[in-house]
Amino acid sequence: MPTPGWCRTPATRLIFHGRFQLFSTMKHTWNKAALVLLAGSLLFTACDKDEDGKLEGPKPTVSFTSTTPKVVGLTSEVTFTSTSTDAFLYQWDFGDGTIGSGQTVTHTYAKGGTMKVKLTAAGRGGATTSQTQDVVIASPLNIVNQLLTGGSSRTWKLDNSQAAAIVVGPNDADPTSYYAGGPAGALPGCQSDDEFTFSTANVYTYDAKAETLVAGAGGGCQAPRSKSTPFTFGAATGAGVAQLTLATPGTFIGVTDAPDLVYRIISIDNQRMVLRAGLPTAGVVFTMKLVVK
Repeated sequence: MPTPGWCRTPATRLIFHGRFQLFSTMKHTWNKAALVLLAGSLLFTACDKDEDGKLEGPKPTVSFTSTTPKVVGLTSEVTFTSTSTDAFLYQWDFGDGTIGSGQTVTHTYAKGGTMKVKLTAAGRGGATTSQTQDVVIASPLNIVNQLLTGGSSRTWKLDNSQAAAIVVGPNDADPTSYYAGGPAGALPGCQSDDEFTFSTANVYTYDAKAETLVAGAGGGCQAPRSKSTPFTFGAATGAGVAQLTLATPGTFIGVTDAPDLVYRIISIDNQRMVLRAGLPTAGVVFTMKLVVK
């Protein structure tokens, strides 16, 4: 029996394509996505058989390439491109619980790990799923560590060019009510020239240069308190994208009267960092703006 004429119309293929794209935006599970593709292949099988019952097109051969993950903020972007043949519909499983569609797609990963990525492509001869490819994504913590240390060792200074370079408050919800900060350039010279160096070996070094600004009664610019200490690096307790805990009592970053040895990185990029001294339970927190030397 001849194939019905409506099966071969471009409109029919457009209807299927629209359903496939609609499904992709709904972000159902991969199993359901595979069922849609399978249903699509059956539709094409029903429509594209000639009078002898043979398929008109070959089954797709599916493959794809991916770019090296690119760090954007604390996320990673990867662009995937299908190199499949005999296909015109593409559905991606990005390995992080999300899916997408298109011959070339750029996906943003918000978490790290080894992502097992695969592509299902459909054509006139049906649907085929590629072999899984592993894509290694850096965790947000690793990205923060890379920015902090520069991948080896990086030196930071208090950003005296900014207003409110240091502010003080009782907690994370109110970090400025004790002291809202001074104008740009307000830090004393014996504090603004301090250097704070962090290494990938988890060693922090404070270089006071000529003097250290000591807080409190009887304080002021005094003899330098330069020192090095190991530190631990991990997830933040409370606000922040990461946390440093200095190992040696008496060591500090930025201010001598920090409430404890814990410093939380509130935000960071390749040039600037906002650092908060004190845990959420400390009763006082110092928030400091730093800049790469």
